[in-house]
Amino acid sequence: MRGKCWIIIVGLVLVASVAMAASVKVITQQAVIRKDKRFFAPVVATVPYGGVMQALAREGDWLRVGYRGNQGWIHVSAVDEQKLELSSLMKSKATETSKDEVALAGKGFTPEVEKAFRAKNPQMKYDLVDKIEAYHVSMEEVQMFVRDGWLKEPGGAS
Repeated sequence: MRGKCWIIIVGLVLVASVAMAASVKVITQQAVIRKDKRFFAPVVATVPYGGVMQALAREGDWLRVGYRGNQGWIHVSAVDEQKLELSSLMKSKATETSKDEVALAGKGFTPEVEKAFRAKNPQMKYDLVDKIEAYHVSMEEVQMFVRDGWLKEPGGAS
């Protein structure tokens, strides 16, 4: 009988901990889950804009998250915590967000926002922006740059 009680208690604790885990949503064009709480730590997984992860723990400005079977650390600047709005529970009208605000929050442009921006700013050299966006540096190249340049993590960590 005692064994069954412990199994039930452990089960309830596990269910409660899963239910209490917060969700976080990626607000950058792409977020990186890292092995450690360091900006140059090896990448565990990448998550696209709008991707939702489970927040498992928080240490300073870093969140331990779970995403599609992967676990690691992500900086809080790349995510927004999902909050339950009481207004939606009360069936009252919640304020809506414009597409422009969502694009800015995501630190990227939607095609509609880019078209409007181009119309207002025809002098911009958009071909150069496209070149910069197309430029890709692999994580191996970043790690080599950090190592060869004897760079340190922000805050003095190595």
